[in-house]
Amino acid sequence: MAKNIDQFAHPDYLKYMTVYEKIRDCFNGEDAIKAKGVKYLPQLSGQQRPDYDNYKYRALFFPITGKTCTSMVGMATTKPPKTTYPDLMKSFFIDTEASYQFTEFYVSIFTEVVLMGRYGVLIDAPEGAADTDATVQPTLCPYLAENIINWDEDDRTGKLTMLLLREYEREEIPNDKFGTKTVIQYRHCFLDAAGVYTVEVLDDELNVIKPPTQPMFSGQTIDYIPFTPYGASGIHIDIDKPPMQDISTINISHYLTSADLEWGRHIVGLPTPVVSGVDSSTQLKIGGTAAWVLPVVEAKAYYMEFLGQGLGSLEKAMTDKVGLMASISARLVDNSTRGSEAAETVRLRYMSESASLIHIIGAVENGANMMYNMLSKLMKAGGEVSVKFSKEILGVGITFKDLSVMFEAYLNGSISKETLLYNLRRLDAIDPERTDAQELASMKEPPPLPDPNKKPAATPAPAAP
Repeated sequence: MAKNIDQFAHPDYLKYMTVYEKIRDCFNGEDAIKAKGVKYLPQLSGQQRPDYDNYKYRALFFPITGKTCTSMVGMATTKPPKTTYPDLMKSFFIDTEASYQFTEFYVSIFTEVVLMGRYGVLIDAPEGAADTDATVQPTLCPYLAENIINWDEDDRTGKLTMLLLREYEREEIPNDKFGTKTVIQYRHCFLDAAGVYTVEVLDDELNVIKPPTQPMFSGQTIDYIPFTPYGASGIHIDIDKPPMQDISTINISHYLTSADLEWGRHIVGLPTPVVSGVDSSTQLKIGGTAAWVLPVVEAKAYYMEFLGQGLGSLEKAMTDKVGLMASISARLVDNSTRGSEAAETVRLRYMSESASLIHIIGAVENGANMMYNMLSKLMKAGGEVSVKFSKEILGVGITFKDLSVMFEAYLNGSISKETLLYNLRRLDAIDPERTDAQELASMKEPPPLPDPNKKPAATPAPAAP
């Protein structure tokens, strides 16, 4: 029987464990939320299972958490990063048909940091690493926030001394040609008594299944754990508040209100016939060709209809919660009717969202540089790595007026052609495939400005008739 995770997980991990689950389910959408049943939608008092299933089926889950995350990641990764690296590391920075895709890798990092505010990448020693053959390369192994279970640091230096990571492995089922099963195991990384990086693998009961080994990189052991922790506010092993935590909380509340509203509409939306003063055994049919004969003079027949403001309050609650989500993710759920707005107005309206995303871009950029330079050192690649992501995320397009003002400033000598080129590139107004050198070489010099000190030529006197 697997051990309870409370026995060996970090206290901060236990604190955020349910938060991670909620955010992940909201990101995965309606099917994931409804599959958890009463966890997110409690069963009403006295409600039987068929009625509860109907109640849950009619509820609307608004997929704002996932759309907010993917929108922010799209804003952050619209432009590919600028990279420089040693030739030996080329395979880590290109999109190949093999398993490694550079673009997919950094997009996944952004997705997890925007969603959870936490991600980690362990550099794993290659098979046969004792051999110094340069073709044998380490592997970048990513870990979701939910799988970074425990950690410890040196209080004096802040150096990571212990790390416990959860992994999922596929194993074949004996005597079953096509059968496989998922097995949970834990990778325990630590510095031994001599300060050497050591790894052992444990099963889900924390029994050792692979004894401690000291990974070799370029034929040598190392004295640190080659792990890069990505956070929403920087590179650190401590947990940051997930950027999507607040919006996922409102997302669930909106789902609950939707369930009550749709169930109420279902209950009261279908008119119910009511007949008084007639024996209950009387057979009555409803339809255009059916006629009722009520023998008692006082008998009445009518449809019971819903009156009151009960559903109105639920509808207002739905609107209010959409407004709350709009305040967190204005770009996606802002349903204003302001129409065409000035570029500066749009900038100011989205400034808070952009500031948070720019901060995340900076954190991911720092983490990527730390990770790839660590990898370069372990590979002895012989050079520094630089990864720079664009922070121009509020591009609002370029107008004729923008172009006119910039070119006028260039022609009258107020700005240089280098400054003009810089602004045109920021506004995506030039071919991204052309380099700055190519653009500058093709730009014509502006005509010389008239000399303000030079007197205009005299106008000749008119000829005599």
